[in-house]
Amino acid sequence: DIDAAERHLIREHGILAFTMHEIDRYGIGEVMNMALQHLLNDDPHRPLHISYDIDAVDPFLAPATGTTVRGGLNFREAHYVAEAAAASGNLASAEIVELNPTLTDGIGAEETVDLGLQLVTSMMGKSIL
Repeated sequence: DIDAAERHLIREHGILAFTMHEIDRYGIGEVMNMALQHLLNDDPHRPLHISYDIDAVDPFLAPATGTTVRGGLNFREAHYVAEAAAASGNLASAEIVELNPTLTDGIGAEETVDLGLQLVTSMMGKSIL
């Protein structure tokens, strides 16, 4: 979900951004290819940092976040982002953000924390089957 202020900053600074519309249209694989190509085009050895905002994931899978918006990344798409970053060989650092277990019940908090941990392992090179 992109609010008006974020949209303004993205346009003002010419930041390449992808929405769920592009993911639906091109697929997560092609979107990640475009993103990585853009980031690594000038320097194929550039170290990358991911700030993985858990609220990009559909709240059915990750309810313990401050901004839940239906229609986010599904389980496989969420992992593919992390796996593709790891497979690039350029991932130098990463963080999971916007995960707040106090915002939902025990089960929702557990599911969100578990997904966050799984995404970290995917960013470290583990692939899900």
